[in-house]
Amino acid sequence: MNDSEILTLVHRLEHCQFAPSDFHHRDHLAVTVAYLYSADFETALSRLRESLMRFISFHGVMGYNETLTRFWVEQVAKRLDRKLCLEHSVRQIQAQLGDKNLIFAYYTKERLNSAEAKQRWVEPDLAPIA
Repeated sequence: MNDSEILTLVHRLEHCQFAPSDFHHRDHLAVTVAYLYSADFETALSRLRESLMRFISFHGVMGYNETLTRFWVEQVAKRLDRKLCLEHSVRQIQAQLGDKNLIFAYYTKERLNSAEAKQRWVEPDLAPIA
């Protein structure tokens, strides 16, 4: 994706312009990179949270998970190289974090899918996050 396509993806998420089945893990990562490029960590996390909740609500599906969202924003933030242009940063992050199952090195499915984890950040139960 080039910069224009990334910004279009952000716009489409924020305006609920595609089906949930068309918004994949790699897209989440691209949006997260874009948000972190334009704001500090907490602001980017808040913006992503709001965008995802609006998207989920618009489509009438369940699924927002605060722990899941924060985990991925933290992983992206740790690896983000702001010296690169947006396009190259997205490619780098997608290459490093493209496996959506990485989270299960830290969390059991039961803990990650708990009501508590969906509502607020919970610490991992398998391994500390490095």
